[in-house]
Parts: sequence; C-alpha cells; structure tokens
Amino acid sequence: MKQLELLEQELKMIQENIQRVKKYQKEQKLEKWKPYNSLVVGELKHRLTALKQRITLVSQITTTDLFY
Repeated sequence: MKQLELLEQELKMIQENIQRVKKYQKEQKLEKWKPYNSLVVGELKHRLTALKQRITLVSQITTTDLFY
C-alpha cells in the first residue's frame, strides 16, 4: 500500500531529524552564546506537521483497501 510506504519514509526522516537535533544540541553546548532559533529545529517541526498529515491519510485506510 502506497500510503503505508510513505508513512514509513516519513518516520525514517523524523528519526534522522531527531539525530540532527541531538548533534546540534551537543555542538551548541560548546559555544558561549545560545541561539534562539535554528533551521534544524524548524525542519523537525515541519516534519512533525507532515507526519500529522500522513497519519490522517493512513487512518482512512480500511482492511479491504489492503487487498486491492
């Protein structure tokens, strides 16, 4: 099913983003100044919004859809 494959890809991208946020956090601990915004966190928020939309589409799947 195409929607399930897309959901799986979305989850993989979120996992990658979480790893990037953790790496960014470690890198920023060494700096003297603290940033108030970053593209890394913004991308994670975007991915979460996309995941919400993908879940909405997947939630409409019925059992019979899996076999057609």
